[in-house]
Amino acid sequence: MREIADWAGISHATLLPAIDRLSLRQFRDEKGKELLDLQRAPLPEAATPAPARFLPTWDATLLVHARRTQILPERYRALVFNTKTPHSVPTFLVDGAVAGTWRFVGGRIEVKPFGPLPKSARREVDDEAKRLEAFHK
Repeated sequence: MREIADWAGISHATLLPAIDRLSLRQFRDEKGKELLDLQRAPLPEAATPAPARFLPTWDATLLVHARRTQILPERYRALVFNTKTPHSVPTFLVDGAVAGTWRFVGGRIEVKPFGPLPKSARREVDDEAKRLEAFHK
């Protein structure tokens, strides 16, 4: 719940009474940390694959970097956020985690994976890059 309070810019003590009035679904992550969701929000099956997605500079999804969550592997953090650029670089996700960077140059999307990608993932990234290129045109 502290993360919700931090995100909202209010104190934890102020948030607790509001959270208590809501009917929320409660979960635990792999480390036992409490997770909250709306009661009727749809949940995908555990085996549902996460498609490749491109995130722009300063996408709110990446702000979870401060909480060391799985979307931004720690080994890539300095490649996405650093002291010389106080914002993130555009990134792409493979299976729900940051796997590289991208940029729009000369009418094309250039991708730079942080490591080798399985062929199926590379195909997904390339397909998504083509859709993003079309959006830019």
